[in-house]
Amino acid sequence: MSQLQDLFKPIQVGNMEVKNRLVMSSMSAGVSLDKQGYPTENMIAYYEERARSRPGMMGVGAGAVVVPESDGGGQKSAIVLYRDDCIEPIKALVDAVHRHDTRFGIQLWDGGIQAGGEVLLTPSGIGVNATAVVNKTLKSTLKVLSLDDIGRIIQDFADGAERCVKAGFDFVEIHAGHGYLISSFLTPFFNRRSDEYGGCFDNRVRFLLDILRAVKERVGRQITVGVKVNGDDYLPQQGWTLADTLQLVPLLEKAGADYLSVTAGVMGSPRLTVPPMYEPQGCFSDLAEEVKKRVAIPVSAVGRIKDPVMADAFVRDGKVDLVSMGRPMIADPELVAKARDGRLEDIRPCLADCRGCLDQQMRTIKRGEPTSTSCIVNPRVGRERDCIDVRDEKKANPKTILVVGAGCAGMEVARRAAFSGHKLILCEQRSHVGGQLAMAEMIPGRHEIGDIVPWYRRQLDKLGVEIRLGTEVNERLLKEIAPDEVVIATGSLAKVPQNMLESIYSIAEITLLMVDDVLQHKSPTGDRILVVGGEQIGMQVADYLSEQGKTVIIAEEGGHFAGKMAANDRWYLTGRLIEKGVKRFKHVRGIEILPEDQVWLTVGEERQHLPGIDTIVLASERQSDRTLVEVAEKLGIKTHVVGDAKDVDSEDGGTVFSSIAQGYDLGRTL
Repeated sequence: MSQLQDLFKPIQVGNMEVKNRLVMSSMSAGVSLDKQGYPTENMIAYYEERARSRPGMMGVGAGAVVVPESDGGGQKSAIVLYRDDCIEPIKALVDAVHRHDTRFGIQLWDGGIQAGGEVLLTPSGIGVNATAVVNKTLKSTLKVLSLDDIGRIIQDFADGAERCVKAGFDFVEIHAGHGYLISSFLTPFFNRRSDEYGGCFDNRVRFLLDILRAVKERVGRQITVGVKVNGDDYLPQQGWTLADTLQLVPLLEKAGADYLSVTAGVMGSPRLTVPPMYEPQGCFSDLAEEVKKRVAIPVSAVGRIKDPVMADAFVRDGKVDLVSMGRPMIADPELVAKARDGRLEDIRPCLADCRGCLDQQMRTIKRGEPTSTSCIVNPRVGRERDCIDVRDEKKANPKTILVVGAGCAGMEVARRAAFSGHKLILCEQRSHVGGQLAMAEMIPGRHEIGDIVPWYRRQLDKLGVEIRLGTEVNERLLKEIAPDEVVIATGSLAKVPQNMLESIYSIAEITLLMVDDVLQHKSPTGDRILVVGGEQIGMQVADYLSEQGKTVIIAEEGGHFAGKMAANDRWYLTGRLIEKGVKRFKHVRGIEILPEDQVWLTVGEERQHLPGIDTIVLASERQSDRTLVEVAEKLGIKTHVVGDAKDVDSEDGGTVFSSIAQGYDLGRTL
């Protein structure tokens, strides 16, 4: 039984009785929409799986209510609410969720300057440095809204709310944060208007208040109406601030808001709206706590809250009334049920690595493909309808399966195959499970990447997986175990990038190290270090070394840094390196180490001298370790290869995201 008593107390929110305080945040509907912008069977399966856990409230993000300017003006990854024919397909989603005991809602939204479409709506024609992520074939233009346009859009929000009532939703949430259309009216940087919708505070908040009043007038008490608003834009100049929020929220309460969800950040702000692991857990909760002091209606906190114990403390201490978790319920759709039952150790942890949930959507949008969402620790996301896990389904005819390598790919293969009922033996040469995650969690600000390791260890123990640490698998051991099938998950090894280091005339007093030497073996370095390789490993080891006060320079052959990292993680990592003075060179065609310890880079057509370099760390290339494949195949054992041992060079290769996904897909088919 759960000890989280306060978290599971009921609460009245508008006209709804909500059974507990855990909210599945309204996030983008981009799990899977059809060409019309309506829910697919995959999307319905995604939401229904999370509804089974019975959060108090759960919502769909980004419901597009504004009628687009042109046929191509629809906003990518947004569920359509601006046509009457949306009601029936959306009702199928609502009915599926309502088969379970939870309150279901949707956001009323327009993306403004941050949306994907041909025409982007704006109060004053001011864009952002980080331009909207759109299909590159679209030629987006910014449209400054006239007073007539504003009046029409206010009615679009009311019309959208009415359709939501007809579709059967329990609540709607007006999205007024994150730099989207309403938020851009609130923020002085984006709103330079001189009419009644711009200038002073009262004018800038008028658009939101007019929308809220129109929605309340249209739907009355038929449905609960909430507002999501930034507690702070975190813009260095002319941003919306906490002081503005505290002035606004009593006005929202007076205008009829039934609850408030307090978020933060806009596109391009130093602190991002979808915070990666570099931000502390509960990073925006202080904003919600201040808002709660100014209103009597329920207030929800959001932002890197992944621990139900933390959530319970927020409610118990009176800081907030509701706690929103989005990505944690992507990572583990059973989170609420496990917290309710006191099975906290079984909750699969969100790592706040945005590669699956956020970056996957952005990458598909850029390629002009249907949007999709995934998760680095839960490869079933978006595939709930097709990937149905059945415990012990193969127990009647089990195989003995040997997995070699206990990194994330090997652990996931073993977990999933044991779940099916097979007998699993997992061998690891090191003295611990986790593979390269033990190095990854050493990087400043990224220790949470290792949170998945103890979870795997607990699940493997519960499933009866035999784990042999400090065990080297060779031909003798293969013959001794005689498995029906063997899985090679031995990872990758660092290698010397020959294409960049063709001219090493004299190492002399310069120490040459592989990245594994630095992180795994703690080999000492000097004070002026050249890191060769600017992918995620090189950038992260540069952060690790510069944190020790060392002078670090990065040389990258390609035209981008950390391309395999999620954009939000890369944003924070790059900022850290800039702040610590780490120099980065891209398009490096060659590195020369000449007599008298002279190091030269060939950057494009120019040569760059790097004086005083005493250590070079090679972090640019890795090679798959498949040494056992030939041995196993020679013995006639059916052999599979996963993770880095299979692929380190592709777009996703060499990532936790790819390794766990491969491990899951293989494990369920064994």
